Amino acid sequence: QVSLSHECTRAIMKLMYCPHCRGMSSVRPCNNYCLNVVKGCLANQADLSTEWKYLMDSLMVVADRIDGPYNVDTVIGTIHMRIAEAISNLQENKDSITAKVFQGCGNPKISTKGSSSEDKRRRGKVTLEAKSSAQALEMLVLDAKGNLTALKTYWITLPSNLCSKKVMASSASDDKCWNGMTKGSYLPEVMGDGLANQINNPEVEVDITKPDMTIRQQIMQLKIMTNRLGNANIGNDVDFQDTSDDMSGSGSGDSCPDDVCGKRLSKSPSTRQPETHAIPKQSGHGVHGASSRSLPSASLLLLLSVAVIAPQHLWR
Repeated sequence: QVSLSHECTRAIMKLMYCPHCRGMSSVRPCNNYCLNVVKGCLANQADLSTEWKYLMDSLMVVADRIDGPYNVDTVIGTIHMRIAEAISNLQENKDSITAKVFQGCGNPKISTKGSSSEDKRRRGKVTLEAKSSAQALEMLVLDAKGNLTALKTYWITLPSNLCSKKVMASSASDDKCWNGMTKGSYLPEVMGDGLANQINNPEVEVDITKPDMTIRQQIMQLKIMTNRLGNANIGNDVDFQDTSDDMSGSGSGDSCPDDVCGKRLSKSPSTRQPETHAIPKQSGHGVHGASSRSLPSASLLLLLSVAVIAPQHLWR
């Protein structure tokens, strides 16, 4: 869904289809050649990686809280222990407590009827249902943690995943692959990740002085969400409103809006100094769909559910 530049479109055409024109339809592109093309085309998207990792780390903390000693099942599940302690205390002090109760309420009518088998069966059923619910939540949180770990390096591993799964590039050591000119080895080195590292990309001409404004806004939204999760994790009240309200303004420079930084980022529990990203006035090529809406923000559990189902849609 990325809108490709003219240079990127030309590079992908050369990568994917030029071998067919040369009568080498069965020759796969060299892996390093493919990596340089994809890294050049997704240079701006790779810059999401740093703040994306921080967001995944924050969601992991949320998952630990839900799965830890503060989770709802653990708290509610210990109620029977508290009740047992209360009953024990009652038994130890029954004479004085009974006297106070009779004094205030009068003498009650003693019932000799014991618990029926139906009551016992119902209590046992409730216990089994509570245990099943706790196990279901534990499995959901465990699944979410696994997906969060896998998604943490998503933007950095995206080029290699695309080359191996979509382009079907050959191995890095293959000297009989399509190198952009003929069948042979690919000699240029692989570029680093992100926009700044594409200055000498031999396959895609990238203007590193013009970062994509949509991506820069998404980086800021990731920072805002991470900051809100951090505040929530330490018990501060957080308004999980639509992040589009925070990003409604536009501007340039490496500072964030006063209404965002002044009110929200100042509460950050982390000592990490966030990276700053310039937001240019000219618009670039972003991701369709993501540019027209902001990142989802509802509740901590909703964020975890997104992490559970996200990998199912990564390659659609």
